Amino acid sequence: MTDITTVADCWLGLCRKRPVMQTTTAVMLGEVETAHPIQPDAGGAAGGLGRVRCGIGIATESIRTLFVERHLLWFSLLAGLVLLFLFVAEGWSVTHHDFNLLPYSIWIPFGDSSLVVFNMQLFLIEAVCLSSFTYLLAGLVLHRSAGRANGPVTIRKAFAGVNTHTGTLAALSVAMAFVATVVFELVTHNQFFGGVLHTVDMALFNLPYAYYVPNGITSMYYFSFRIMAINILLFLLALYVVPGIVLEGRRLLPALTGSFSLVKRTWRELLGCILVLGAFVLVVFAVGLLIGQSPLLLNHDYDFFLQMSRGQVLMTITCYGFLLGCCVLMALGSTILGIAIMELHTYGRTGSVHPLPKSNTTAVGEPSR
Repeated sequence: MTDITTVADCWLGLCRKRPVMQTTTAVMLGEVETAHPIQPDAGGAAGGLGRVRCGIGIATESIRTLFVERHLLWFSLLAGLVLLFLFVAEGWSVTHHDFNLLPYSIWIPFGDSSLVVFNMQLFLIEAVCLSSFTYLLAGLVLHRSAGRANGPVTIRKAFAGVNTHTGTLAALSVAMAFVATVVFELVTHNQFFGGVLHTVDMALFNLPYAYYVPNGITSMYYFSFRIMAINILLFLLALYVVPGIVLEGRRLLPALTGSFSLVKRTWRELLGCILVLGAFVLVVFAVGLLIGQSPLLLNHDYDFFLQMSRGQVLMTITCYGFLLGCCVLMALGSTILGIAIMELHTYGRTGSVHPLPKSNTTAVGEPSR
């Protein structure tokens, strides 16, 4: 009787060794550990922080991409030529006020005096400059998009695709040029903003540049510094609009409204990009402030700046090198912004980003049996 019961217990699966259950438990533990990483679009504080880190990854990867894919430096070279045109044209505009083909300025009465509200020379220069930047950005976006879908695409072929959107891009550029011209005149002639600009000019560009930069060039970069600050803000606003035009075939107004919704979906990622790229801007600003305030740092020892045996040659190289370096960084930065905005647009539309840096962490695999 006892033998029959023991055998029956074994048949009913009551033996103590259960290798199948132990193996199943180990596999499920491994799966649970990999099933709950923090996703960029997760809710709460952890999810928001993850999305900001995603934006930081987009910015750093965009910088790396520019130097890994060196053919993209052609876009920076073309952007540098546009900047050179802007500086030369602005300098010419400052020194030539007798441009008779078009009215130079439009004035409106303001109290006992008149107020300039529109400068035709500046508008024409801005229209050419912003049209060129918009065209370059559109070509870069199409180049990145087509290369991702169909493999490597030549830059010439990417620019050929921009031609179908020329009208909408031109309308965007003219609108930005009009806004830039009006804002420049209003800010320049406003007492408060004029005082702020004067303070910045004195801090960054007053001394020792006055000793080594001719008056014509001084006026040129004073003027260009102010208009470039406005152009950068407008260019940043246009970054989200251009992909909607060239990738989705939208007209200007639908592209503008679509860009607002896209910014709303990706503002945390955009914040991450601003943190990275803004850090470079702060470093450049700090270097310029250090150079501009060097007389104060040297206890106003002006002989140092005037005597060739002491600091004249050194400061000449430093001043011109800093101005040239700023131009190079702006040209490179325009391409980096184009790469980053392409990835932000992809993230906003699909919820995924292609060029994020690879993580060093590895997923938990299935336990050995």
